[in-house]
Amino acid sequence: MMAKDKNLHSKVLVKDIWSYIFSFILLLLPTILLLVSLVYLFPYTGLGRIVSIPSTIIINSLVIVLCLFISNKVLWIKISKTLITILITIWITIAGYPQEFNPPVLAQIKNAINAVQAIDSITKKDLNVNGNVSNSRYVVALYKYRDEILDDGTYQLYQQDNVYFYNSINNLNEIGSKLIGYHKVMWWYLDCIRDGSSSSIKVEKRKSNK
Repeated sequence: MMAKDKNLHSKVLVKDIWSYIFSFILLLLPTILLLVSLVYLFPYTGLGRIVSIPSTIIINSLVIVLCLFISNKVLWIKISKTLITILITIWITIAGYPQEFNPPVLAQIKNAINAVQAIDSITKKDLNVNGNVSNSRYVVALYKYRDEILDDGTYQLYQQDNVYFYNSINNLNEIGSKLIGYHKVMWWYLDCIRDGSSSSIKVEKRKSNK
């Protein structure tokens, strides 16, 4: 009987350990996915990324372990605890992500949203980057005046030579793929969603006028 009890206890223990490991991986997954997205969308980190990414993973891992050690059998408390943990780790990931010479990530996202919303007030003057490659208004201006920028032949994105990125544009279809970081998302939104919705509104107006 003692041997059976020990075997049963060891099986339960192993099951609990694997359950904790599985839960830990699931809770850490948003951090990993978010870090990958941030690296792709906000590449100007300098050497800070070398320190920030491991630090973020370690800190978030500690938060997750603490969450897992706080056990509770009530379902709504479990769900609340999990959601709070995910929100905390997401905040830590974004807040701790470095930007070498640009504003923080959240500030850049806010600037991008404001620029898209202000498309009607965007002018050709906004096509002047002035050395600020993270300027969101430039992307909106680029989209707004995209049919005019190739009048003189090849266009250099961000008004920069081909040093770190190949910025030469010979065809309008190349612009979206050659934009840097979250500017790709802005271009996609303007091209697919905003422009598409505007076109459908125009079609509906024409039908109603008929």
